[in-house]
Amino acid sequence: MKIKTLLFLFICLSLSACKDDDDPSGNSDRPDTQAWIEDTMREHYYWYNEIPVAGKLNYANDPETFFYSLLSDKDGKVRGSKHQYFSYIKELTGGNTRSTINEEYSYGFEFTGIYADKTHQDILALVLYVVKDSPADDAGLQRGDWITKINDAPVTDANFASLSGGEACSLTIAKWDPATKKFVLQNEKINLASARKVEDDPVYTWNVIESPVKNKKVGYLLYNHFTAGKSDDDTSYDDHLKSLSGSDFNGVDEFVLDLRYNNGGALSSGILLCTILQPGNQVGNKLGYLQYNDKQKNKKVQFNTNKSLLGSNGKNLNLKTLYVLVSSSSASASEMVINSLEPFMNVVVIGETTVGKNVGSLEYTSDDKKWEMHPIVCQIYNSVDFTDYADGIAPDVQLDEAFTYVDAQTVSPIEMFPLGDPNEHLFKAAIDLIDGKTTLTRSIDAPGTVAYKKVPGNSIDRKATGSVIINK
Repeated sequence: MKIKTLLFLFICLSLSACKDDDDPSGNSDRPDTQAWIEDTMREHYYWYNEIPVAGKLNYANDPETFFYSLLSDKDGKVRGSKHQYFSYIKELTGGNTRSTINEEYSYGFEFTGIYADKTHQDILALVLYVVKDSPADDAGLQRGDWITKINDAPVTDANFASLSGGEACSLTIAKWDPATKKFVLQNEKINLASARKVEDDPVYTWNVIESPVKNKKVGYLLYNHFTAGKSDDDTSYDDHLKSLSGSDFNGVDEFVLDLRYNNGGALSSGILLCTILQPGNQVGNKLGYLQYNDKQKNKKVQFNTNKSLLGSNGKNLNLKTLYVLVSSSSASASEMVINSLEPFMNVVVIGETTVGKNVGSLEYTSDDKKWEMHPIVCQIYNSVDFTDYADGIAPDVQLDEAFTYVDAQTVSPIEMFPLGDPNEHLFKAAIDLIDGKTTLTRSIDAPGTVAYKKVPGNSIDRKATGSVIINK
């Protein structure tokens, strides 16, 4: 009898052990989606050792809440009073949007804003750029327009975000007059059609000019997000970069790369851009590496520039100096390009301190294709082991594209020019440096300057990607 009892206990213990082996969390009651999230995160998350033990997790939470309960405080950063994580999860509803503009539902323009007066009630929204063939473009909205009303109602904190997309509406527009330092209300309203799907080509605009003093041939490219193409199987955007390098930019003496609206994207497109821009004798060398957690077989994965990436019509520009225009929204792959090129060439950064995303993520999709998560899986280093830009990359010349700063809290508008125009504030600063002229600093001390408080955040910040997307 004792033998039978012992045998029964042994079988029970064996079954229990097998059950625990199949479930690494030790919790057999996990819903399938939560189980997939936890098991993937414990294996691949960069800070996996900070995930709470299974006994402290609530598997009854919805997948999104459950995912965020696993994250480390080292993931992301605090902005204002809120912690913004770089890792994220989303429920799949179709579409593939990696650009700053929401391609599935948008009016097709980016914007920032200032408070109209000291009460901080009404807002003046400044149009930064307009996407071609979008509702905003069709209606005639232009960079530098100031939106004062939506459907005759003042722009406020409550409706500011609605400028990203919505039903058909009318916009009341003002123009800034730099001579009188006043806003001039326009008679004609802008009538926007309903938001719709738009294509935000990252190769937004480009130009080649001759610098006025030293007669240098200067290439200019406004590149808005690191995306290879219109879908995962398309490379049309990368192909456009290659084509420009071998045609319009062929033979330039200097180059200005405009990343002011670029909040990141794919590592592969960043490597391509570096291959085009770095000194020719350095192409093929180690550009940097990805440091994964200690559970991975390959904990350190090197990435290089490669001449083969240029294809038949691309060309390395063989630059010694690169001028990069940035803003407080520039992040992720934009910062990776700056950091990775600095050991090989003189990189001059003009604009504002960048966000500070020195990490990379991988995409994981649940078996039922209902959820997609992008956890941080690695930290990004350049070829000389530098990665310390988590607080952002500070500019060599500090300027804002739309304002001069009266003090840390208040700004004064300046005249806006088209992107790529040699008179445009940031581009002109780069041209002045190329010609050996001094350029303005961010702070000013001008008695009688009209000052306004900036609205926290802008449309670009709200649509930022979490980190560099590792896709190679």
